[in-house]
Amino acid sequence: MGAKNRDRIPIASWRMTVETVEHMERLGWDVISKCGACGLLMRADLKLIIRTTGPATSLWNRHARCKRIGCQGMVEFQARP
Repeated sequence: MGAKNRDRIPIASWRMTVETVEHMERLGWDVISKCGACGLLMRADLKLIIRTTGPATSLWNRHARCKRIGCQGMVEFQARP
């Protein structure tokens, strides 16, 4: 019939094939970080993450401190193929 709608593929299926930031960067994924406290949305720089933490880093179920000055919240990463 045609190609599957990528938005209807469960995220768990994507994780099996795209585990690391290197794979996400190579395939052109959009990754954002969203703070649960202040709501700050930022585009994640995958090349910078690869340089600082290594290509085998995984963002799945990972949290980090918010980058907004004065915010003590934690961000979660959200990715889209």
